[in-house]
Amino acid sequence: MTLPDHLELLHDANALDEALARMGAEIDGWAKGAEARTGKMLLALCVLRGGVFFFSELLMHMKYSVEPAFCRAFAYAKTENGAPLDKMFVDWQKLDPVGREVLLVDNICDSGRTLLHVDRWLRMQGVRRVRSVTMMHRLRDDALTQPDLTGYTYPGDEWLVGYGMRDAAAKSMNTRWIARMKD
Repeated sequence: MTLPDHLELLHDANALDEALARMGAEIDGWAKGAEARTGKMLLALCVLRGGVFFFSELLMHMKYSVEPAFCRAFAYAKTENGAPLDKMFVDWQKLDPVGREVLLVDNICDSGRTLLHVDRWLRMQGVRRVRSVTMMHRLRDDALTQPDLTGYTYPGDEWLVGYGMRDAAAKSMNTRWIARMKD
């Protein structure tokens, strides 16, 4: 694997697989419990676009079946690291989560704004429980929420790229590595 000169590798494919296996095993327990409590499979809700790579691989690392679902959300400017838009936009894809337990899956939790917004909407729809999982969790003092389960934490402000996270040119999303932009 050769990274562009402006990137520094944080997690390679082997590290991603280790995190996926660990998280998949824990979520199997959540899924089994959700089905026992509700009589329905755990609803695994992927936040598109960036979460799709993580979502797909996470579900493949699980032994217990879940029902996949999707929503598309965005709250940040595409070209500025962490620059929030004035409003959160979500396309719910005709989702009907009433009475379900939901696993909310996104590739990264930065400020927590997306996870918090989606969680609140789900609860207003009458879901029984929401748990969230991300591959990356950026540690921030001003975070609005944090995921229940995460693969890796990152304390810096650098732009993260790969595995669903894009650079300013929308490249490097479909990689099996995570890197940070060098200064």
